[in-house]
Amino acid sequence: MKIALFCLALIALPACSLFGAGKGEVAAPGASYERLTFAGPKATPDERASCEAAGGEIVASGKLQWENCVQTFADAGKACAGTKDCAGECRYEGETELPPGASVTGTCQVTDARFGCRTVVENGTIAHTLCVD
Repeated sequence: MKIALFCLALIALPACSLFGAGKGEVAAPGASYERLTFAGPKATPDERASCEAAGGEIVASGKLQWENCVQTFADAGKACAGTKDCAGECRYEGETELPPGASVTGTCQVTDARFGCRTVVENGTIAHTLCVD
């Protein structure tokens, strides 16, 4: 039971830190960004046009292979110490697996793709690793 609660907390905490009070908007200091979502598993022609107009790319992802609009963040690849420094998350991109609390310099995530594994950096240290499928 404790493990299940811990896993749930790992899933919920990044969502709380990433999203502001608006319709899926990512909290980004001085940047204008809005996550585009689709109503169903396949993008409609209008949804495709909106995604492309925002500079996004339609990508099938996750176990269900639903289509998503994946957009590149303006600060992609910038060095960071925490998510407050990025339009998306601040992530550890190193080859070596490090434990939570290890001191690192992060990199602002490149795209708003939701799926895959990532290690989040907060306050210059490894905060947690999360995999979403």
